Amino acid sequence: MKRAQTPPRPGAAIATAAGEPVARIAARLLTDLDGLVQRMSDLYRRLIPEYAALDQAEIDGQVRPVSRWVVEHFFERVAAGEDPALDEVDGLRESGRRRLEMGVPLEPMLHAYRLAGRAVWEAVVAATGPGEEPALGELGVKWFGFMDEASSAAAAGYLEASHDRLREVDAHRRALLDALLSADDGHELAAVGARFLTPVAPMYAPAVVDGPDVHARMDDLAAALPAETVCGPWGQQVLVLLPGDAASAGLAALGTVANDLLVGWSVAMAPGSGLRTEVLDVVDAVNAARRRGHQKGVIGPTDLLVERVVLGRPQASERLGQPARVLAGADRGGGLRVTLEAYLDCGSVPETAQRVYVHPNTVSYRLARIAALTGLDPRVPREAAVLVLALAAVDLTAQEAL
Repeated sequence: MKRAQTPPRPGAAIATAAGEPVARIAARLLTDLDGLVQRMSDLYRRLIPEYAALDQAEIDGQVRPVSRWVVEHFFERVAAGEDPALDEVDGLRESGRRRLEMGVPLEPMLHAYRLAGRAVWEAVVAATGPGEEPALGELGVKWFGFMDEASSAAAAGYLEASHDRLREVDAHRRALLDALLSADDGHELAAVGARFLTPVAPMYAPAVVDGPDVHARMDDLAAALPAETVCGPWGQQVLVLLPGDAASAGLAALGTVANDLLVGWSVAMAPGSGLRTEVLDVVDAVNAARRRGHQKGVIGPTDLLVERVVLGRPQASERLGQPARVLAGADRGGGLRVTLEAYLDCGSVPETAQRVYVHPNTVSYRLARIAALTGLDPRVPREAAVLVLALAAVDLTAQEAL
């Protein structure tokens, strides 16, 4: 942002566009620029708590200069009959970045711009002489349009800084996760704590959270979890390492704050390769749940074991699915599949007959027919196990095709 010229003092001559009421009003307002900027600063501190919390050095060094530049830049141009459009935005973008560093949230910063716009407009009205009132319409359009551009430039800088900070925080979180999953002895673990200036738990229970916008909700998740919890981005998901002594409380909290998301978890392990293995297992469980059509809920270490086995070996999964595909090709009415699923679930012909509403003899006939078609007899335990995997394989493949 270029340094503005020293504003004229009361009584000083100001070059204006000859005979233009808009220019005369602008020149008149600049004669009390210092007083106007002071009133603006007082207004921020009185009506915006976040500005009231700033120390005087921050107000004088960061806030007042921006307010002064915006007003001076606009009204000097109008007084000279020039276009007041905002063409120098670097300084305003930088001021937005500085507000983030000062701990001022975006909305209070934008509120300060709204207050500034109104305060300056009141000064404009007060500086308008008799007969100059028609000029207020033109000046108002220019001033409030200019303030929209100025606040947008500051907001853009604020958001850029916010995104930069989030990327830095995410990178730090991911680096801490990687370090904990790689530390295989006490010395390495102590080094991780020293490097990241964070206490390290002796055991962690891993949890993986999956769902829409889960990265954007990472701070909310972290705030709800026990102390010493470590969380960060893990691909498109969020990995949470819950301290072992607080794992139950952490999982309960996750179940509440992430009740619209999919959460997988596993048993607590010491940092290092064992914990990394558990993390990968949880990721597999969550992915299996997602491919099964689950959108939310909690997946534990013993859930969806068949699906996880099938998904872990794509080539084996393809071969496993062949008997189920043969069955589907011959099962035009769907009765064989329904009977097979019921029988594999209960292992009893009479109970299967009750579930599918047919005579037990019909169940026996269908089971024999399934054995003839697939080469696998559901009444033989080992072959029944293959059929369970076969059905899971074709179901998961079908869901992936959707």
